Amino acid sequence: MCRAATTAAAIAVLAGHAAAAQRTVVPQSLSADSATRAAIASRYPRDRSDTLPAFPLRELAPGVYAVLGDTGRGVEGRPNAGFVVTPAGVIVIDALASPGEGRVLMRAIRTVTRAPVRYLVLTHHHPDHTFGAIVFKRAGARIIAHPDRRTLANIDGDDRLASDWTGVMGLEQMRGFAYADTPDIAVRHDTLLTVGGRRIQIIRPGPAHSAGDLMVWLPADRVLFAGDVLVEDGVSMMVDGNSTAMLGALARVDSLNPRIAVPGHGRLAQQPARLVATTRCYVLALRDSMRRAVADGVRMGQALDRLPPVDRDRPVSLHSRLRRNAVRVYSEMEQALLGSPPSGEALAAESGQLAGCPR
Repeated sequence: MCRAATTAAAIAVLAGHAAAAQRTVVPQSLSADSATRAAIASRYPRDRSDTLPAFPLRELAPGVYAVLGDTGRGVEGRPNAGFVVTPAGVIVIDALASPGEGRVLMRAIRTVTRAPVRYLVLTHHHPDHTFGAIVFKRAGARIIAHPDRRTLANIDGDDRLASDWTGVMGLEQMRGFAYADTPDIAVRHDTLLTVGGRRIQIIRPGPAHSAGDLMVWLPADRVLFAGDVLVEDGVSMMVDGNSTAMLGALARVDSLNPRIAVPGHGRLAQQPARLVATTRCYVLALRDSMRRAVADGVRMGQALDRLPPVDRDRPVSLHSRLRRNAVRVYSEMEQALLGSPPSGEALAAESGQLAGCPR
């Protein structure tokens, strides 16, 4: 079998495995990495998560909690979040998709501690992770985030995004909304935060999933909150990011050797190296396929023919992610060919990594 066919087969196999977990699931809500107007027309009923007493928790280490989102729904379900309890207060990681969800997140924290929330760390600026931030800002938390807020979601401005997202989440969920993702403490590079004697490293992995990506690493406990650099099915969105940066971010996760990783969406990674490897193989196969298409003069539309079509009104379903990522990576490969092509050494390194991926 030729390399191009093998690469296409690898992408197809990954799509089949990930789709199997989603095939019979009807999403109850739509939380999008890059909100689109089509999402407003979604036919699926909304999940009134703002009516829950609290979200489920899992203690990952003493004082370190994951706030569990949905599993088996790729990135269409509620994201994961987390918090760390210290003698000096609480550090929250991500704020979920609305003030309604933010309030439930706060109630979940209050089932563990009444200590004040000192900081909210945002792993990136997509609305499903940040639109609950105002709840914590009003409670006195300082916002830690990368200052680059640019996403496709807000390309038409913040007002348009808030209006569109209200259509997705519903008026009651968005009650009390105001933007609160502009950082009080801007993080542009790796930064050590020490709170109540606890060391928390804010890692800047580069613009992998989005321009403003951060990860949160607790070295003493070997727990990583990866944001959307990792998602449960291994198909991380790169529409707002860059596949080269994604490979760098995955290498950084490997170098940390986490005991457990909390992905942006889906089940916790009890074997983080396996999820990283799955994600890396997907990205490598996609880069190889799109690079060959560009080099052979294959138009983008033809290059995408091997992928399933996007799912109408579901911009972050598995099929939609596969196709939208392919558009992004094709453009990257086209720009590289016209600008500064990668060195033979770099291509050989990628080929060597891809050769080690399952067929």
